[in-house]
Amino acid sequence: MRKAAVLAIVVGMLAAAASLRGDVYYLLDGDRLTGKTLSEAGGIYKLQTPYGRVAIPRGKVAKIVRDDGREDVVNALPAPSPSPTQTPPAPTVRLVLVITGDSFWQAWSPQKDAALDPTLRLQVSLDEEPVATYTDSKVDPEIEGAVVNSFSFAPEDMATTAIAGVATAPAETRPGRITLKIDLPAERAGEHALRLAYQVNEGGAEAPGWHDVAETSVHVQLKPDAPNILEIHQDRGRMEFSGFGRKRRKNVETFRIEARPL
Repeated sequence: MRKAAVLAIVVGMLAAAASLRGDVYYLLDGDRLTGKTLSEAGGIYKLQTPYGRVAIPRGKVAKIVRDDGREDVVNALPAPSPSPTQTPPAPTVRLVLVITGDSFWQAWSPQKDAALDPTLRLQVSLDEEPVATYTDSKVDPEIEGAVVNSFSFAPEDMATTAIAGVATAPAETRPGRITLKIDLPAERAGEHALRLAYQVNEGGAEAPGWHDVAETSVHVQLKPDAPNILEIHQDRGRMEFSGFGRKRRKNVETFRIEARPL
């Protein structure tokens, strides 16, 4: 008897719910309500649902699908906003310089060069126009009684500047190998004279006057569809910092840079 009573209650609830199912209200926020429409007056829809009576403002209803299959559009859904189009990156010409061999360095006597600026620069030029400059101002305690700067390319020691339209990435440093990546505008594709020069500031901090100490030039054919890789091999030659009493730089001109395509 108890099971029969429970079954009768469940069947009754299902029958009542089925009798209430009729109109389907689709709301603008994506929700959906199903029930028997009782009233549509005064801008308010009143309907009976299996869970009770509900009042829905007309402004929140997108459409109503009637129990006979008719569809009433109340408020048209806003057209989906187009996904923001990303401007494709401008085409570039990538120049990759792989530096191997000895580090470039300079040393000064603090007694003799009182107004010295130990900053070193590596300047990259195309057709004699500087496009990127790497600057190292950090002093290295390598020789006792001297001011020394070894161009290390360590990102924390180096500052990089480039002309408009040119982008540089931080140097990639590995033992015996430094990689510099320079992105040039697409119009730079073609044949150019590439020049690299290490420079020192002979004018001092107050009146900068940059002077090439070691340089190399090479003709390159820059292509836009693949990295343009050049090896820059460096050899210190017989460069040294020595002397009796006041030491000085010697044989700086023997430092060699050789650029060759890979």
